[in-house]
Amino acid sequence: MKTNQEQKGHYAQKNKAESGSALIYVLIAIALFAALSFTLSRQTDTGETRRLSNDRADIMATQLISTAAQVKSAVDQMFFTGSQINDLNFELPSDANFEIGSPIHKVFHPSGGGIIPPVLSPSVMSEVTNDPPAGWYLGRFNNIEWSQSSAHDVILVAYQINRATCEHINKSITGSMNIPNLNSGNLEQLFIDVFYHSGANVDITTGTGGNCEACHNQTSLCISNSARSAYAFYTVIANQ
Repeated sequence: MKTNQEQKGHYAQKNKAESGSALIYVLIAIALFAALSFTLSRQTDTGETRRLSNDRADIMATQLISTAAQVKSAVDQMFFTGSQINDLNFELPSDANFEIGSPIHKVFHPSGGGIIPPVLSPSVMSEVTNDPPAGWYLGRFNNIEWSQSSAHDVILVAYQINRATCEHINKSITGSMNIPNLNSGNLEQLFIDVFYHSGANVDITTGTGGNCEACHNQTSLCISNSARSAYAFYTVIANQ
């Protein structure tokens, strides 16, 4: 027969074991709750980051579309005051001849078109080559097939922008985030004056089998090169 002291010792050990087990369960519950909270927090952070990224791309797209619209408006005003498409001069303020001769047809001159040369934000760039570097380019150097004649048209392009901004540009223009690609040729050949790069200029053919079928009847669009490694947003400022 156990003494009272032995019984008390037995109960004490039993209570201690039960308390130890309960503590383990509490710690497990705390650990599970912490893990669940961390997972939910990560999911929330990821969702918030994705939303902010989409919002930023949408803002960048809106800014680029707005810049193109402002350039077109300024050139249209030049036509209204008597300039013809073949009169337009695209010399930049940094060019040696910028102040030589009449400024009336110079699109970037304060006394001509008054356009401030647009600058492409580094946050929207995705540069894969420096021939030419990422940036805005404006000129009259080739023809887009659907225009009124085979004469050279005026094209503005934001060259080497990131894919997300390109997608959001097309969403605003076409309702789809799909980015069509060139069938052949390089972006700079179609949309940038050869003065700025080492290649050559080619006309933009938009019929079946053309180098840019997706450009057919599109005054503005964001497209990629055939390798889908570079993106450009073009706008036909004036055609003839």
